[in-house]
Amino acid sequence: MERRPLCIFDLDGTLYRSETSFLRTMHRIYEEFGVPSPGDAAILSMVGETYATFLEWLQPQGFPTDLEALGERISEIEFESIRTEGELFPGTTETLRTLQESGCRIALCTNGDRRYARFVLGAFDLLGCFDALMTNEDGRASKIEMVGSLLADLQPSVAIMVGDRYHDTEAGRANGCVVVGAGYGYGSPEEFAGADHVIDRIASLPGIVEEARRREPS
Repeated sequence: MERRPLCIFDLDGTLYRSETSFLRTMHRIYEEFGVPSPGDAAILSMVGETYATFLEWLQPQGFPTDLEALGERISEIEFESIRTEGELFPGTTETLRTLQESGCRIALCTNGDRRYARFVLGAFDLLGCFDALMTNEDGRASKIEMVGSLLADLQPSVAIMVGDRYHDTEAGRANGCVVVGAGYGYGSPEEFAGADHVIDRIASLPGIVEEARRREPS
């Protein structure tokens, strides 16, 4: 396999503006089940966590159903919300295509499951930009392990990890990636401790990738 640069992206809060659908979904869920909402900030703090962690967070809030049924109802409404209300962060499509045209491989690494990841990317016609999708089907794999698997499979000349939460920073650091914090997403500044760069818009990324390529061993 030809050794080429690899950009690994988180999904929610990095490519996809999760608030555009997830808040609408959760407002409807709280109303439908008659449970008081903890507020938008608390809801958005769950973006990027594993599905199991999210369900554990919901469990003590008083929903009168089992977690499996609740999760299915959330997914049903969320897919509808993505289709009708969802948005990417500005510049996402153009940036991915620029990186692809420059010869970079592009991979996704998300704590979401494959059905969700493919639905979001498909809704915005982005599936063709990705060489690999690494998803977390059961919530037990860490992002450190998932990024490690991508690097083992794709053998890049240099790897750049881009994400908005602490999982992404940790995973990139542990695997020797250039770490780029998506400062426009849902993470706090403390979550970018150890990042090599923090950007306020995704369109800044190609310049960082080009710099990393120039530093590749000859």
